[in-house]
Formats: sequence, structure tokens, C-alpha cells
Amino acid sequence: MPDQFVKFPRPESITFFENAMKYHSRVNECKYLSQSYYEIYRDELPTIRVFVSNYYALSVSDYYDIVTDYKIDCLVTISNWNKVTQDAYELGKNNGVGVFTMSEFSGALNYERPCEYIRPIDRDDNDGIVSGFGRFH
Repeated sequence: MPDQFVKFPRPESITFFENAMKYHSRVNECKYLSQSYYEIYRDELPTIRVFVSNYYALSVSDYYDIVTDYKIDCLVTISNWNKVTQDAYELGKNNGVGVFTMSEFSGALNYERPCEYIRPIDRDDNDGIVSGFGRFH
């Protein structure tokens, strides 16, 4: 995968993100700050800052790569096939930063503090559900 498609997503992925924010029931405005960096104004909830990436398996080192350069509340890896490592998820959660796949982020937008959102795979009652995309067979 070319380097420019690791930290920063492809243009069509950014368009997908912006459209998803436009139609999310909690989002009033998605303000572009800089490449892959947004401020999200939410209905009856605090504004959050989000960095959108395309890390294939978003890791602890990827997390540090972003948080050293950006003030964020959420770090999202955009592509459907991308994942977040458990260590990166827990590190972010412990530091007040939600680290999510796009589908997880969509659910976390409904929380006052998105970092408090519990991913489906981490729920006690997940019954095999993985990131909201179905069950193990």
C-alpha cells in the first residue's frame, strides 16, 4: 500500500466520510480543518475533533503518530477492511481518545464522550458480532 494511503485516505474515502457525517442524525456540521482533520458539531453533544486515517491495522505507533501532531477526540480508520488493534483501542480509551473503525465511529458519535463507546466486539453480550457486520459462522 503506498505511503500516502496509510496516514491519509484516498479522496473517495474522504468523500465517503464527509457524506456519512452529512447524513448522521447527531451531526450538525462537519468542518474541514486540514487534510484528514475535522471538527464535528453534534446535536445536543459537545463538539469533537476527528482525524480520519487509512491504516490497515491501526496500531499503538499509528496512534502516537497522530496524537503528537493533532489535538483529537477520535481517530478513525476509514476503509471497511481496516481494523484497530486492541492495544491502540485501549490506549486511546485510557487517554480520552476514541480509536475506531468507521462503523464503530458512527455509533460513538451518539456518546457525549465518544471514547466511552464500547465496540461491539468488546461487549459482554456480543454473541460473536464483529464490528457490527455480522456473526462468526
